[in-house]
Amino acid sequence: MANNSKSKPALVRILTVIAMIFIGGAYFSPIWWVALKAPNYPAETFPDGIRIHFHVNGVFNGCASQEKPKDGKEAAWGDEEGGLDCVHEMNVINHFIGMEPIEVGAKYEIKAAPYLFSLVAVMLVAFLFYAGPFWWVLPFSGIVIPVAFVVDYSAWLWWFGHNLRAWAAFSVKPFMPTVFGDGKVAQFSTYSYPHYGFGLLMAASLCLVLATLLQRKALKSK
Repeated sequence: MANNSKSKPALVRILTVIAMIFIGGAYFSPIWWVALKAPNYPAETFPDGIRIHFHVNGVFNGCASQEKPKDGKEAAWGDEEGGLDCVHEMNVINHFIGMEPIEVGAKYEIKAAPYLFSLVAVMLVAFLFYAGPFWWVLPFSGIVIPVAFVVDYSAWLWWFGHNLRAWAAFSVKPFMPTVFGDGKVAQFSTYSYPHYGFGLLMAASLCLVLATLLQRKALKSK
């Protein structure tokens, strides 16, 4: 182990530690956001539309607190102080087209997230010192996180859009919700974009790719 440790360039360790910090920050940050806008959700009350934030450990409200609307739309309000609960409102909207509640999706991934991120942390700590056979598996665990998130997110969007239930008050054909960009569903304009947490994951992935290349070069030169 001592010989392997000596073959680890300082810059590789620095990049790995930076990546670990980014990944840790991303765990507590919104990774992706989705919003719906329609004429019955006026901009003065819903400046960002009906907006939710996807984290690796759950789905959270993305609506800012505004003055309580006077048009009878109390469903979106989670408390008497005027805090919007847009996760609930998104579920109400989705129910009209027969879509399952948001919390149905990615239940197992959400439960596994703390353990998976802890495993990645352990593997990256090991990468700080280990340079033996199959060393590249250790940084690869962090490199693939943003790709894995997008793949899983896309798969669940497909499932939601292709498993519409008979309770729908407004019938639509099975569809693929927008993964990235703007879209349209019935009278709603849809928006789906990465949040700053995804930027942290991408920055961590880039750091680990550079660390992997530098480590590979150091081992070859040795």
